[in-house]
Parts: sequence; C-alpha cells; structure tokens
Amino acid sequence: MDLTKEAIQLESDLIRINSVNPSFGGKGEKEKANYVKRKLIEYVNKYGITNYTLKDYTTIDKYGIERPNIVFKLDFGKEKTLHIISHLDTVPEGDISLWETDPYKPVLKDGKIYGRGSEDNHKGIVSSLLLLKMIFESDNVKPKYNLSLIFVSDEEDGSEYGLKYLLNFENEIFKKDDLIIVPDFGTPKGDFIEIGEKGILWIKFDIEGKQCHGSTPENGVNADVIAFNFANGLYKQLYEKFDNVDEIFLPKYSTFEPTILKSGVENPNTIPGHVEVVFDCRILPTYSLEDVLKEIDNFIKTFDFRGGLKYYDPSVEMQINYKILKEEQPNYTKKDSKVVLELKRAIKKVLNEDAKLCGMGGGTVAAFLRFKGYEVAVWGIGEETAHQPNEHIRIDDLVKMAKVFYEIITPSD
Repeated sequence: MDLTKEAIQLESDLIRINSVNPSFGGKGEKEKANYVKRKLIEYVNKYGITNYTLKDYTTIDKYGIERPNIVFKLDFGKEKTLHIISHLDTVPEGDISLWETDPYKPVLKDGKIYGRGSEDNHKGIVSSLLLLKMIFESDNVKPKYNLSLIFVSDEEDGSEYGLKYLLNFENEIFKKDDLIIVPDFGTPKGDFIEIGEKGILWIKFDIEGKQCHGSTPENGVNADVIAFNFANGLYKQLYEKFDNVDEIFLPKYSTFEPTILKSGVENPNTIPGHVEVVFDCRILPTYSLEDVLKEIDNFIKTFDFRGGLKYYDPSVEMQINYKILKEEQPNYTKKDSKVVLELKRAIKKVLNEDAKLCGMGGGTVAAFLRFKGYEVAVWGIGEETAHQPNEHIRIDDLVKMAKVFYEIITPSD
C-alpha cells in the first residue's frame, strides 16, 4: 500500500481548506468536515466496509455558524474501543509576511509539507485516515479493539462547540475502560507521551483610578502606575508562593505571566483612569485553582494603592476587581493506564524509542475527558511548528503515526 502518496494527497487537500475558528474571524470547520466525511465514505465503498456507523453531531454557535463533530465507528465485536480524537479547526495564518509560502497552498519540500494546519491538527486527521487504509488493505487483520475516529470543532477556542458539546452524548460514544488517544502534541522523535496538563487560569483585572490631563496628575489617579505596581507585585508573590516543581512537566514549574495591558487611552497627554491587566496562569496539579484565587484575593485586600503614586487626588476611591476568563482544573492520566502502556509498547515496536511520560502547560481536549474519569494519552510526532509561520510536518511522520496506531489495534506478537 502506498501510504506516503495517500498522506501527501490528504494533507494537500486539507491545507487548501481554510477552517479558521470563527472566534478568530474564520468561517469554521464545515467544509473540512464535509471533506473528511467524503473520504470516510470513499473508504467504506472502496473496501466494502459494513461494520461501521458515521454520525454527525452538529451544533450552531453564537455567530450562527454550523460547528460539526464527526464520529466514525468500526465494530469489530470487541469489549473495548480505541478512540482517536483530532480537531478540524485551525488558528489564523498570522503575519503573512513571515510565511515563505501561501498558508493555504500546500508546498512539498525536502520531505515536508507546508501549510496552515499541516501539523495542528491535520497530522491527527491524516494518520487516522491512513490507519483505515492499513487495516483494510492488510491480510487477515483481526483487531483487538473496536475503532472510533472522532473529528471535533472548536478546539482552538475552548471546545464549547466541539468536545464539550459531544460529551452531551457521552454514553453513545465512550465507555470508561476505552482507550483514548489525542494526537495533538508531538516531538520530533515521537518519544514523549503527554499524560497531564496544568490547570489554566486566565484572569482579567480591572483597575480603577481617575482620568485627568497629563500635566495635572494631582487631579486624578494614574491607573497605569497602579497597574504596574500591582502586576509586578502579584507576579512576584504568585511565583514565590507556588514554587513546587514536577519533573514530568514541561516546564517543570507553575507559571504566572501578565500578558495583556490595556488602558484605552491613545493620546500621550491623558492619564488613564481605567486599565485592564490579564494574567495567564498555568498551575501544577500539586495546587488547586482555589488556592491560587485565594492568594490573589488576599493580595488585592492588602495591596497599597497609594504606595507607588507620587501625585494624585486622595479623594478618589481606587479599586481592583477581576473576572475569570478561563478556568480549567489540572488533570492527569495514570502512568500505568492501559492506553499509556499500549502506546509505549507500540512506540518501541515501530519507532524503536523508549517513550518518556510528560505533562504540559498547554490545554487539549484530553482535559475534558479526564475530568469525566477517562484515561487519555496525548501523543504524536512533529517538529513543533503549530501556530507558527511556515507550519509544516514530515510526510514520513504522518505514516509513522498511523503505523503506531496500527500496532496498538492489532494483536501483539
């Protein structure tokens, strides 16, 4: 079977379809989902597959755009199912001047294919489809698990219309002892398996002072100065308080980084009276998000608003309030879970690599399943170009991923 040729064709077709998440101004995943469904039916017809179901769980988002989620199941009469979950949406291309090629025109060069989505997450889609080809073009294959290929929307913006929506139909799709792999992570050699994700806390702080003319600071309260002192103090306090390390995570510590500072003032001669500061916190499982929020509350209560101000109107009531923009608890899969052991065995057999276990600060759809009590492994191969200009993936790596999946689903020697 010519897996390389098929991988190039699939990747090329997918790159040509713009499926930027609507939250980032895109048109969504519908066209790409329709392509995937056509390919699945093409395989069904080509190989005479009868033991399948193909179901589309589509919802409508707040923009009135259809957000499809596809579940393709093969029933081999087994008790457990291997689920492989890929996502259909992509992020925008970003600064187009940084691309050496058109993000939506596939370019094959030196064994790599370039284009937006090629790694994130076409590698999951392509390797899943290659797996079907391998199963039905091999002689006398008797899979030891049923197979479920799942393609979801909205991964890049929280999964509200993707996996979170799909979990409304949880009992139709999953069983607690199933094996679940999310191919949305990868290292060049494929020798890491992600089994845990840090908690995520995005917080927007609203800092209130009083706007005034830049030449008369005594008539107002400079919210910029308060914001600088507050953000710097909170930054130091959180890093000092929550300083545990866990070697399994990359990086091995919790992070508390201010990422957005916005005042709404655009002219240089106005002192801002309102400033927004956003923190992106990634928290190890050794801590709870509640502990971090409690520390933040205490810091605000004891914060010296006037300490950094030279001239200001003392009659102004200064305030700091906050809003949680995103909150996801830390999550973990057991090191000796069936899916982890199967992946390690297959990686050793196919890639001759001793896979190491790791955690990460980024979030994947695995988190929502782990919260429900499922054992999930996040794995793949790639040069870590997701979200970057000149995103690409090696064609050989797509084939290797499919071979690892094939090794898992077929009986071991």
